[in-house]
Amino acid sequence: MPLSLTAVFADVPDPRIETANKLHPLTDILVIATCAVIAGADGWDEIAEYARTKEPFFRRFLELPNGVPSHDTFERVFAKLDPDAFADRFGRWVGALCESTGLVHIAIDGKSARRSAQGTFTGCLHLVNAWATENNLFLGQVPVPNGSNEIAAVPELLKVLDLRGALVTLDDAFGQKDVVTQIREQGGAYLVTVKGNQPTLHRAVVAVFEKAAEAEFAGCDMAGEAGVGHGREEERYSSFKA
Repeated sequence: MPLSLTAVFADVPDPRIETANKLHPLTDILVIATCAVIAGADGWDEIAEYARTKEPFFRRFLELPNGVPSHDTFERVFAKLDPDAFADRFGRWVGALCESTGLVHIAIDGKSARRSAQGTFTGCLHLVNAWATENNLFLGQVPVPNGSNEIAAVPELLKVLDLRGALVTLDDAFGQKDVVTQIREQGGAYLVTVKGNQPTLHRAVVAVFEKAAEAEFAGCDMAGEAGVGHGREEERYSSFKA
């Protein structure tokens, strides 16, 4: 059963001091901002514009005692908000949503926000994302700590996801024992790309399929597909060995 955003954000700690200038409930701010970003808003001005446009809709279930917040209010509140608390509640909401839609496949990958100003050697912010491929749903995102690599961020991202019954796919950079163990402990299955950066594992996998090829893949499951991609015709074949 999906959780409502108002319920899931109800216990997020409010970072603001109780003064007469506190005009908007925190839940109202978080719900509006989340809905706006899901709808494609980019930046505080667009979030505030979305809030004004959709105010009659939000009045159906939010308090809005002083109307909708301004772009400055959104910016100030999110600047002070505990990101872990927000991520935990948002992940809980997404998990319930995924369960209700029958989520099967979650893809984990890393990206770089190259226009971001960060004091890193690459000059940009690195992020690890989770994406529900069958639902076209963005599930979560965590930044890579400065001076670290993407592997360090994966456990934190997995922690806020409901992996029960899900297949988590990862590229070779994330194919670490601790990562796949965590996926299994959270009730998921995993599919990891294996390349030469893990030579021992890579040789072991190659040996299994070389042996299977010698037996003409007897006892293996096979699958194939043909299509057009990147301007060319493609045929893909997969072999599965238990």
